[in-house]
Amino acid sequence: MPSIDFSQTPLASNYSGFYAKVLDDVFTLDECKEFMKLPAEWLPAGLSTSGPTQTVHRNFRNSDRCLVFDKRTADKIFERLFRLVQEIHEIAPTGGYGLITGKAGRKQGPTWKLVEVNERLSFLRYGPGHYFKPHCDGLIDREDVQQKSFVTLHLYLNETDEDGTILKGGATRFWTPDKKYFMDVEPKVGRVLIFQQRMLVHSGEEVVDGIKYTMRSDFMFQQVS
Repeated sequence: MPSIDFSQTPLASNYSGFYAKVLDDVFTLDECKEFMKLPAEWLPAGLSTSGPTQTVHRNFRNSDRCLVFDKRTADKIFERLFRLVQEIHEIAPTGGYGLITGKAGRKQGPTWKLVEVNERLSFLRYGPGHYFKPHCDGLIDREDVQQKSFVTLHLYLNETDEDGTILKGGATRFWTPDKKYFMDVEPKVGRVLIFQQRMLVHSGEEVVDGIKYTMRSDFMFQQVS
């Protein structure tokens, strides 16, 4: 399945060679409904500052979140996605997607192997007027086991809310750093958006009507050389 070719988009001058991919119908509607049973308590989504603490800034990130730590579900997601992302099973500095981990084309540097989906599942709820302004995702570094995240995955869980209201707005939007050009990925039930965390600016656009539910996690990579 083809990745997004940024060289053929208005973002070409900034993101050519960057990694992003859209996979449709990865999970069924019924499977997405089962995922939606996992969140328990919704709280205002925060922003990481330093260490494990987060603070709420509604003027920048206005949505709700529920963190679920579930290895079994993470493994199920990984099993479903693994064969669909063969191009990042192993990332080497000289490979096609060296920009995921650093400067492409380097002759030296570690090689990373895709090993799992992070069991930290971040369920997100965006109601009318909710948004997440342009940002880059942070990288998770597990120094004790030589693992890093490098790649985000977003699973879109719905297109209508509990009352049957059709979701309007809420696209994931990739921006050039100067915010002049963009391209949208629309929420679609069962769709998975995958993209590199390093230097890829994106936003959660404002929801106009309905409620958007997504689940965000990370692909974890093990250093092998």
